[in-house]
Amino acid sequence: MESNLPARRDDAPLVVDTSSEMHPAGEDPQRPRVQQNVAVALIPLAVIVLLVLAFVAAAWTFLAALPAA
Repeated sequence: MESNLPARRDDAPLVVDTSSEMHPAGEDPQRPRVQQNVAVALIPLAVIVLLVLAFVAAAWTFLAALPAA
């Protein structure tokens, strides 16, 4: 009685999926190239800059309202 093993051929090589054989462009399908939008990086930076400017404006307003010594 045979066990339930995955299909395999004895004459086939062990490794068949190489980028040069399977994908002539030379790109590996296991590592897709990701093109990230620049706005994804700039939006958090803009939020941080806005918070810093708001803090500076609040501090400036508070310091300007102090009575002169």
